Amino acid sequence: MPTRRLFVLTLVVLSAHAIGGLLASGGMPRFASWRVGTRAPANMSTAAGARVPLTLVEPGQAHDAAPANLLARPPAPPAPGRPRAPVTPWPTYATRAPASIALHYALVQRTHAAASAATGGEATLEWTNTGTAFSLRLATAAEGRPPRDWESSGGFDAAGVAPRRLAEHERGREKRSIAFDRDGARVHFSSAPGALPIAPGAQDRWSWVAQLAAIAEAGARRGRLAGPWHLQVAGLRGDLERWTFRVLPPGDPPPELAPQGNELSAPGNRAPALLHVLRATEHPYDLRIEAWLSPSLHHFPAGLRMSTPPGPWSLSLWQRNP
Repeated sequence: MPTRRLFVLTLVVLSAHAIGGLLASGGMPRFASWRVGTRAPANMSTAAGARVPLTLVEPGQAHDAAPANLLARPPAPPAPGRPRAPVTPWPTYATRAPASIALHYALVQRTHAAASAATGGEATLEWTNTGTAFSLRLATAAEGRPPRDWESSGGFDAAGVAPRRLAEHERGREKRSIAFDRDGARVHFSSAPGALPIAPGAQDRWSWVAQLAAIAEAGARRGRLAGPWHLQVAGLRGDLERWTFRVLPPGDPPPELAPQGNELSAPGNRAPALLHVLRATEHPYDLRIEAWLSPSLHHFPAGLRMSTPPGPWSLSLWQRNP
Protein backbone atom coordinates (compact mmCIF):
# COMPACT_ATOMS: atom_id res chain seq x y z
CA MET A 1 0.00 0.00 0.00
CA PRO A 2 2.74 2.58 0.77
CA THR A 3 4.30 1.70 -2.59
CA ARG A 4 1.04 2.49 -4.44
CA ARG A 5 0.67 5.83 -2.65
CA LEU A 6 4.24 6.73 -3.50
CA PHE A 7 3.58 5.87 -7.18
CA VAL A 8 0.44 8.06 -7.35
CA LEU A 9 2.22 10.94 -5.64
CA THR A 10 5.05 10.69 -8.16
CA LEU A 11 2.57 10.92 -11.08
CA VAL A 12 0.90 13.98 -9.58
CA VAL A 13 4.24 15.76 -9.15
CA LEU A 14 5.33 14.98 -12.73
CA SER A 15 1.98 16.23 -14.15
CA ALA A 16 2.25 19.47 -12.20
CA HIS A 17 5.75 20.06 -13.57
CA ALA A 18 4.51 19.42 -17.15
CA ILE A 19 1.61 21.89 -16.84
CA GLY A 20 3.90 24.48 -15.30
CA GLY A 21 6.29 24.14 -18.22
CA LEU A 22 3.50 24.70 -20.73
CA LEU A 23 2.27 27.79 -18.95
CA ALA A 24 5.76 29.20 -18.79
CA SER A 25 6.24 28.71 -22.53
CA GLY A 26 3.12 30.62 -23.57
CA GLY A 27 0.10 28.89 -22.19
CA MET A 28 -2.06 25.95 -23.16
CA PRO A 29 -2.45 25.33 -26.88
CA ARG A 30 -5.64 26.76 -28.49
CA PHE A 31 -7.94 24.83 -30.73
CA ALA A 32 -9.21 26.59 -33.87
CA SER A 33 -12.83 27.65 -33.65
CA TRP A 34 -14.84 27.42 -36.88
CA ARG A 35 -17.43 30.02 -37.64
CA VAL A 36 -19.82 30.37 -40.58
CA GLY A 37 -20.43 34.03 -41.35
CA THR A 38 -23.82 35.07 -42.68
CA ARG A 39 -24.82 38.04 -44.79
CA ALA A 40 -28.07 39.25 -46.26
CA PRO A 41 -27.17 39.64 -49.95
CA ALA A 42 -29.48 40.49 -52.81
CA ASN A 43 -31.31 37.49 -54.20
CA MET A 44 -31.57 36.13 -57.72
CA SER A 45 -34.11 33.65 -58.99
CA THR A 46 -32.60 30.38 -60.19
CA ALA A 47 -33.70 27.93 -62.79
CA ALA A 48 -35.32 25.72 -60.15
CA GLY A 49 -36.90 28.55 -58.17
CA ALA A 50 -34.20 28.71 -55.50
CA ARG A 51 -32.42 31.94 -54.55
CA VAL A 52 -28.78 32.49 -55.37
CA PRO A 53 -27.02 35.13 -53.22
CA LEU A 54 -25.27 37.90 -55.11
CA THR A 55 -22.54 39.95 -53.47
CA LEU A 56 -22.68 43.66 -54.17
CA VAL A 57 -19.53 45.07 -55.73
CA GLU A 58 -18.79 48.49 -54.35
CA PRO A 59 -17.65 51.23 -56.74
CA GLY A 60 -13.92 50.97 -57.33
CA GLN A 61 -13.69 47.50 -55.84
CA ALA A 62 -11.80 44.97 -57.95
CA HIS A 63 -13.95 42.24 -59.43
CA ASP A 64 -11.59 39.50 -60.53
CA ALA A 65 -14.03 36.61 -60.56
CA ALA A 66 -15.98 35.82 -63.70
CA PRO A 67 -19.69 36.73 -63.56
CA ALA A 68 -21.59 34.19 -61.50
CA ASN A 69 -23.72 31.65 -63.28
CA LEU A 70 -27.20 32.97 -62.58
CA LEU A 71 -29.09 30.02 -64.06
CA ALA A 72 -27.92 27.08 -62.00
CA ARG A 73 -28.06 26.26 -58.31
CA PRO A 74 -24.89 27.04 -56.32
CA PRO A 75 -22.58 24.06 -56.90
CA ALA A 76 -22.24 21.71 -53.95
CA PRO A 77 -18.74 21.31 -52.47
CA PRO A 78 -16.92 18.51 -54.30
CA ALA A 79 -16.34 15.23 -52.52
CA PRO A 80 -12.76 14.68 -51.30
CA GLY A 81 -10.57 13.66 -54.17
CA ARG A 82 -13.10 14.71 -56.83
CA PRO A 83 -12.71 17.83 -59.03
CA ARG A 84 -15.47 20.46 -58.96
CA ALA A 85 -17.91 20.19 -61.85
CA PRO A 86 -17.60 23.00 -64.44
CA VAL A 87 -20.15 25.84 -64.20
CA THR A 88 -22.51 26.09 -67.16
CA PRO A 89 -22.26 29.57 -68.73
CA TRP A 90 -25.28 31.79 -69.23
CA PRO A 91 -26.93 30.93 -72.58
CA THR A 92 -26.69 33.25 -75.56
CA TYR A 93 -28.71 33.09 -78.75
CA ALA A 94 -28.42 33.98 -82.40
CA THR A 95 -29.94 37.43 -82.91
CA ARG A 96 -30.91 39.69 -85.78
CA ALA A 97 -31.50 43.25 -84.60
CA PRO A 98 -34.89 44.50 -85.83
CA ALA A 99 -35.11 47.47 -88.18
CA SER A 100 -36.28 50.85 -86.91
CA ILE A 101 -40.00 51.07 -86.21
CA ALA A 102 -42.55 53.22 -84.36
CA LEU A 103 -45.56 51.58 -82.75
CA HIS A 104 -48.74 52.99 -81.23
CA TYR A 105 -50.69 51.17 -78.54
CA ALA A 106 -53.89 51.46 -76.58
CA LEU A 107 -52.97 51.27 -72.89
CA VAL A 108 -55.05 49.68 -70.12
CA GLN A 109 -53.77 49.84 -66.55
CA ARG A 110 -55.29 48.39 -63.40
CA THR A 111 -54.15 49.00 -59.82
CA HIS A 112 -57.15 47.59 -57.90
CA ALA A 113 -59.22 44.44 -58.25
CA ALA A 114 -62.45 46.30 -59.09
CA ALA A 115 -63.27 46.47 -62.78
CA SER A 116 -63.95 50.19 -62.43
CA ALA A 117 -60.32 50.68 -61.35
CA ALA A 118 -59.03 50.13 -64.89
CA THR A 119 -57.80 53.27 -66.62
CA GLY A 120 -57.20 53.79 -70.31
CA GLY A 121 -54.64 55.73 -72.27
CA GLU A 122 -52.10 55.38 -75.03
CA ALA A 123 -48.46 54.51 -75.46
CA THR A 124 -45.83 54.94 -78.13
CA LEU A 125 -42.79 52.74 -78.63
CA GLU A 126 -40.01 54.11 -80.83
CA TRP A 127 -37.13 51.82 -81.76
CA THR A 128 -34.20 53.27 -83.70
CA ASN A 129 -31.44 51.02 -85.07
CA THR A 130 -28.51 52.78 -86.76
CA GLY A 131 -26.57 49.54 -87.28
CA THR A 132 -24.05 50.28 -84.53
CA ALA A 133 -26.27 51.84 -81.85
CA PHE A 134 -29.89 51.78 -80.75
CA SER A 135 -32.40 53.76 -78.76
CA LEU A 136 -35.73 52.52 -77.46
CA ARG A 137 -38.26 54.92 -75.97
CA LEU A 138 -41.62 53.99 -74.48
CA ALA A 139 -43.89 56.92 -73.60
CA THR A 140 -47.22 56.45 -71.80
CA ALA A 141 -50.15 58.74 -71.08
CA ALA A 142 -52.93 57.33 -68.88
CA GLU A 143 -56.06 58.96 -67.53
CA GLY A 144 -55.46 60.65 -64.20
CA ARG A 145 -51.74 59.86 -64.21
CA PRO A 146 -48.72 62.00 -65.06
CA PRO A 147 -46.99 61.24 -68.37
CA ARG A 148 -44.08 58.85 -68.01
CA ASP A 149 -41.44 57.54 -70.35
CA TRP A 150 -38.48 55.15 -70.32
CA GLU A 151 -35.50 55.51 -72.62
CA SER A 152 -32.95 52.77 -73.17
CA SER A 153 -29.84 53.29 -75.27
CA GLY A 154 -26.76 51.29 -76.17
CA GLY A 155 -25.30 49.21 -78.96
CA PHE A 156 -24.92 45.61 -80.09
CA ASP A 157 -22.49 42.83 -79.30
CA ALA A 158 -22.09 39.09 -79.84
CA ALA A 159 -25.03 38.39 -77.49
CA GLY A 160 -27.39 40.80 -79.27
CA VAL A 161 -28.90 44.04 -77.92
CA ALA A 162 -26.45 45.55 -75.41
CA PRO A 163 -28.02 48.41 -73.42
CA ARG A 164 -25.76 50.85 -71.63
CA ARG A 165 -28.30 53.07 -69.87
CA LEU A 166 -31.98 53.11 -68.99
CA ALA A 167 -33.65 56.21 -67.55
CA GLU A 168 -37.19 56.64 -66.25
CA HIS A 169 -38.82 60.06 -66.50
CA GLU A 170 -42.00 61.46 -65.01
CA ARG A 171 -43.32 64.85 -66.07
CA GLY A 172 -40.04 65.30 -67.95
CA ARG A 173 -37.83 64.76 -64.88
CA GLU A 174 -35.55 61.79 -64.44
CA LYS A 175 -36.56 59.64 -61.47
CA ARG A 176 -34.30 56.59 -61.66
CA SER A 177 -31.69 55.09 -63.94
CA ILE A 178 -29.38 52.13 -64.37
CA ALA A 179 -26.03 52.00 -66.16
CA PHE A 180 -24.26 48.97 -67.61
CA ASP A 181 -20.50 48.64 -67.49
CA ARG A 182 -20.12 46.14 -70.33
CA ASP A 183 -16.34 45.95 -70.06
CA GLY A 184 -16.45 45.36 -66.32
CA ALA A 185 -19.52 43.07 -66.56
CA ARG A 186 -21.44 45.03 -63.92
CA VAL A 187 -24.62 47.08 -63.65
CA HIS A 188 -25.03 50.15 -61.42
CA PHE A 189 -28.33 51.48 -60.04
CA SER A 190 -29.18 55.05 -59.09
CA SER A 191 -31.56 53.68 -56.43
CA ALA A 192 -29.11 51.23 -54.81
CA PRO A 193 -25.43 51.37 -53.78
CA GLY A 194 -22.73 49.22 -55.34
CA ALA A 195 -23.14 47.11 -58.45
CA LEU A 196 -24.14 43.60 -59.48
CA PRO A 197 -22.26 41.26 -61.82
CA ILE A 198 -23.96 40.66 -65.16
CA ALA A 199 -23.73 37.97 -67.82
CA PRO A 200 -23.45 38.45 -71.60
CA GLY A 201 -26.79 39.49 -73.04
CA ALA A 202 -28.04 41.25 -69.89
CA GLN A 203 -30.98 43.58 -70.54
CA ASP A 204 -32.86 46.37 -68.80
CA ARG A 205 -36.57 46.59 -68.01
CA TRP A 206 -37.46 47.65 -71.56
CA SER A 207 -34.60 46.65 -73.83
CA TRP A 208 -35.67 43.02 -73.31
CA VAL A 209 -38.50 43.73 -75.77
CA ALA A 210 -35.96 44.44 -78.52
CA GLN A 211 -33.74 41.51 -77.50
CA LEU A 212 -36.69 39.12 -77.66
CA ALA A 213 -37.59 40.52 -81.08
CA ALA A 214 -33.97 40.06 -82.23
CA ILE A 215 -33.97 36.42 -81.08
CA ALA A 216 -37.30 35.78 -82.83
CA GLU A 217 -36.13 37.52 -86.01
CA ALA A 218 -33.07 35.25 -86.18
CA GLY A 219 -35.11 32.17 -85.30
CA ALA A 220 -37.70 32.89 -87.97
CA ARG A 221 -34.99 33.05 -90.64
CA ARG A 222 -33.73 29.65 -89.54
CA GLY A 223 -37.21 28.21 -89.11
CA ARG A 224 -36.62 27.56 -85.39
CA LEU A 225 -38.80 29.36 -82.87
CA ALA A 226 -39.07 26.78 -80.13
CA GLY A 227 -37.54 28.46 -77.07
CA PRO A 228 -37.26 28.60 -74.14
CA TRP A 229 -35.20 31.77 -73.98
CA HIS A 230 -33.49 32.94 -70.79
CA LEU A 231 -32.84 36.66 -70.35
CA GLN A 232 -31.06 38.36 -67.47
CA VAL A 233 -32.96 41.58 -66.75
CA ALA A 234 -31.94 44.48 -64.49
CA GLY A 235 -34.69 46.58 -62.92
CA LEU A 236 -34.75 50.19 -61.84
CA ARG A 237 -35.17 49.24 -58.17
CA GLY A 238 -31.81 47.48 -57.94
CA ASP A 239 -32.95 43.98 -58.87
CA LEU A 240 -31.39 41.51 -61.30
CA GLU A 241 -33.54 38.56 -62.35
CA ARG A 242 -33.74 35.63 -64.71
CA TRP A 243 -36.69 35.83 -67.09
CA THR A 244 -37.53 32.65 -68.98
CA PHE A 245 -39.83 32.96 -71.99
CA ARG A 246 -41.60 29.88 -73.32
CA VAL A 247 -43.28 29.66 -76.71
CA LEU A 248 -46.90 28.62 -76.23
CA PRO A 249 -48.87 26.37 -78.59
CA PRO A 250 -50.87 28.17 -81.28
CA GLY A 251 -54.14 29.64 -80.11
CA ASP A 252 -56.54 32.46 -80.88
CA PRO A 253 -55.13 35.89 -80.02
CA PRO A 254 -56.93 38.16 -77.54
CA PRO A 255 -60.00 39.99 -78.85
CA GLU A 256 -58.12 43.29 -78.39
CA LEU A 257 -55.96 42.30 -81.38
CA ALA A 258 -58.78 41.19 -83.68
CA PRO A 259 -59.08 44.56 -85.48
CA GLN A 260 -55.50 44.13 -86.71
CA GLY A 261 -56.41 40.87 -88.48
CA ASN A 262 -53.98 38.81 -86.40
CA GLU A 263 -54.72 35.11 -86.33
CA LEU A 264 -53.02 31.73 -86.35
CA SER A 265 -52.75 31.36 -90.11
CA ALA A 266 -52.13 34.03 -92.71
CA PRO A 267 -54.62 33.51 -95.55
CA GLY A 268 -54.71 36.10 -98.29
CA ASN A 269 -53.71 39.51 -97.04
CA ARG A 270 -54.23 38.75 -93.35
CA ALA A 271 -51.48 39.55 -90.89
CA PRO A 272 -48.90 36.80 -90.28
CA ALA A 273 -49.44 34.45 -87.38
CA LEU A 274 -48.39 35.82 -84.02
CA LEU A 275 -45.75 34.19 -81.85
CA HIS A 276 -47.27 33.76 -78.38
CA VAL A 277 -44.67 33.78 -75.57
CA LEU A 278 -45.02 33.69 -71.79
CA ARG A 279 -42.86 34.48 -68.82
CA ALA A 280 -44.54 32.55 -66.01
CA THR A 281 -44.15 33.49 -62.36
CA GLU A 282 -41.95 31.49 -59.99
CA HIS A 283 -42.83 33.36 -56.79
CA PRO A 284 -45.82 35.43 -55.61
CA TYR A 285 -45.85 38.94 -57.07
CA ASP A 286 -43.28 38.09 -59.73
CA LEU A 287 -43.83 39.93 -62.98
CA ARG A 288 -45.85 37.75 -65.34
CA ILE A 289 -45.46 38.69 -69.01
CA GLU A 290 -47.54 37.51 -71.93
CA ALA A 291 -46.62 38.83 -75.36
CA TRP A 292 -47.86 38.29 -78.90
CA LEU A 293 -44.91 38.96 -81.21
CA SER A 294 -45.79 40.00 -84.74
CA PRO A 295 -43.56 39.08 -87.73
CA SER A 296 -44.96 42.08 -89.59
CA LEU A 297 -43.63 44.31 -86.78
CA HIS A 298 -40.14 42.76 -86.85
CA HIS A 299 -41.34 40.60 -83.94
CA PHE A 300 -42.08 43.55 -81.68
CA PRO A 301 -45.25 42.82 -79.71
CA ALA A 302 -48.66 43.47 -81.20
CA GLY A 303 -49.95 42.85 -77.70
CA LEU A 304 -48.29 42.88 -74.30
CA ARG A 305 -49.89 42.03 -70.97
CA MET A 306 -48.00 42.34 -67.66
CA SER A 307 -49.27 41.54 -64.17
CA THR A 308 -48.06 40.61 -60.67
CA PRO A 309 -50.29 37.77 -59.42
CA PRO A 310 -51.86 37.44 -56.93
CA GLY A 311 -51.77 41.25 -56.81
CA PRO A 312 -54.32 43.27 -58.80
CA TRP A 313 -51.81 45.40 -60.75
CA SER A 314 -51.68 44.91 -64.50
CA LEU A 315 -50.63 46.84 -67.59
CA SER A 316 -51.63 45.96 -71.14
CA LEU A 317 -50.57 47.39 -74.48
CA TRP A 318 -52.60 46.61 -77.63
CA GLN A 319 -51.45 47.72 -81.07
CA ARG A 320 -53.68 50.31 -82.68
CA ASN A 321 -54.72 50.00 -86.29
CA PRO A 322 -51.86 51.14 -88.53
